Amino acid sequence: MAEIPESSLIQSEIVLREMLLTDEVKMTRKSLVRWIALSLGMISPKESRQSILTLLEALLFFHLKEKKGPNYNDVVEYFKQQNVEMNEKTLRYHITQLRKAGVLEDERSTYRFMGFQGDNLAQSLEQIYKRRSEFAFSNIKSAMDLLQKMHENA
Repeated sequence: MAEIPESSLIQSEIVLREMLLTDEVKMTRKSLVRWIALSLGMISPKESRQSILTLLEALLFFHLKEKKGPNYNDVVEYFKQQNVEMNEKTLRYHITQLRKAGVLEDERSTYRFMGFQGDNLAQSLEQIYKRRSEFAFSNIKSAMDLLQKMHENA
């Protein structure tokens, strides 16, 4: 029997965590950003890297406060105003990872959350994850149907 090259079949991963939204989490923007990143599987529990959280905080600031998707220079300027140092390679890496995950899109050199039109970011994120999970479960259903037929015909 031939081995299946599993890693080449994986298009992306969906990680959603069911987490309590405690009063302690609700106290600061930073704790809410970390909670959201953990809930959406953007970071792992006990992850110590702050760069993805800093980028996410900047993106959320522009989308929720400024009501616009920032360009690269906007993000860099935001970091300067917040006294945050992040090298270009790290910043571009995290932007690329968010794009690969289907969470962020680059529209005319402007970064925006996929499907976000300035109305409801939570709803846009929900739709991203629902579409991805529906696609995954569609394929799981097809595989299960085929497996059932194989068992019935054996």
